[in-house]
Amino acid sequence: SECVEKVYGFSRAMNGVDVGKMEEVENALRDVAEQEGKIDYVVNTAGILVKESLASMEYERIANSVNVNVLGIINVAKAAYPYLRQTQGSLLAYTSSSYTRGRMMYSVYSATKAAVVNLVQALAEEWSNDHIRVNCINPERTKTPMRVSNFGNEPEDTLLKSETVAVASLNAITSDFTGEVIDVKRQ
Repeated sequence: SECVEKVYGFSRAMNGVDVGKMEEVENALRDVAEQEGKIDYVVNTAGILVKESLASMEYERIANSVNVNVLGIINVAKAAYPYLRQTQGSLLAYTSSSYTRGRMMYSVYSATKAAVVNLVQALAEEWSNDHIRVNCINPERTKTPMRVSNFGNEPEDTLLKSETVAVASLNAITSDFTGEVIDVKRQ
């Protein structure tokens, strides 16, 4: 018998699911579990980068960034836990090189990405007895819509290909390791 994995996607734009709202995350995961009978992997790529100084940033933009980038992964992790415990599955999050050193003009983003790494490392320990693996992808500068909207068009040969990040992500969710920050770089 061949194993076929189904992938379900959720986002505010695609189907109105906001990771910053726990009820929406719970409903999305419950719907998948009801259709499939289980959930093996949960991947959270949601993120917001506001390129602006903290002093000039409106509080609403700060709160939205923290809500999506930090509370979003917390909501996804908490809602996914019972399903991943059942399947001894894997949770994957994404950070940025900004987590190791805060960057001027995106201090809030840098802070939220450090929070993601710390959460992943803590959950990997908390959930180890349940055999749930929790890891984090740290991709080099990658051409994504968020990057283009903040930095404009950059030379293609200076950016990581999204397919490279996708392969690293698949390897991470199917691996045996946990609590890792996986750096993905151009070859």
